[in-house]
Amino acid sequence: MDERRTGTREQIRKLALELFAERGYDATSLREIAERLGITKAAVYYHFRTKEEILASLVDDFFAEVDELVSWAQHQPATQATREQVLRRYHALLRSEERRVGKECRSR
Repeated sequence: MDERRTGTREQIRKLALELFAERGYDATSLREIAERLGITKAAVYYHFRTKEEILASLVDDFFAEVDELVSWAQHQPATQATREQVLRRYHALLRSEERRVGKECRSR
């Protein structure tokens, strides 16, 4: 995928996340996403056939990060220190996601 296509895809994801957080998933439409980005609805459909696909891509990214944490934890000794580190890293992951969503909402 060339850089322009990747950029459009990421812009769609970023705006969709913002709108989902701001207005709710049900109140956000692909038409609105296209209009806000100044692109055609067909351009949105090129990257995502449905709003559900956009949400799935966002959720998949989050769970990929969780999977990385689990993989790391599986290769650590089963100690109290490891459990505490897993909790700290998971908390940091949740906080970074919270900040990202909050930042998206505030940037508009």
